[in-house]
Amino acid sequence: MAQEEKIRNVVFDLGGVVIGRGYDRAGGGLDEFGFLQGDRPFPDYWRRYDLGTASRAEVVRAVADEHGLSLEQAAARLDRLMALFDPFDETVELIGELDEAGYGLYVLSNMPEEFMTYVERLDVLRHFDGLVISSRVHLAKPDPRIFALLGERYGVVPGQTLFVDDKPSNTEAAARLGFRTCTFRPDGAGCDAVRRQLGLVSGEEER
Repeated sequence: MAQEEKIRNVVFDLGGVVIGRGYDRAGGGLDEFGFLQGDRPFPDYWRRYDLGTASRAEVVRAVADEHGLSLEQAAARLDRLMALFDPFDETVELIGELDEAGYGLYVLSNMPEEFMTYVERLDVLRHFDGLVISSRVHLAKPDPRIFALLGERYGVVPGQTLFVDDKPSNTEAAARLGFRTCTFRPDGAGCDAVRRQLGLVSGEEER
């Protein structure tokens, strides 16, 4: 049996892995975007928003029409959704550890451009060696072409790379391409699962 290659890189999704939304601060009124939770199909307008082929105005209009809102109400709710992004402290700590340990660190995320512009202010992104964002390359997970682009751009070899994402549809796609994968839970256990796959923690040492 061939020996597994050493993991040299870790590729992180952003939403649900590195950052999350503080729904406890939302005070209700964001049910329009419930499809973002879990691993559910996105409406066409949001799929195109992730791909960078739908404008903010198109998305606002679609949300307003679908949910009986005024354009002003729909725009305000989209802004509130974006403003709820916060880093997960446990994941930020993990990323710092991996950076210090010398792993190549990359982002592969489906995210609209205006959301990514907002997220780029977060200090955690300084740890990453490269980013591939769906709206900037007009490809989105789980399309194999976006994984191929990651490899072409940064020399990331699937067998030497752990791909971390909260959506099983994305980790399953990555596994078919030869990546090592971790389907992430946004809590301490999720971070320890990554550490365990990298051989940085044993089962007895998990929190």
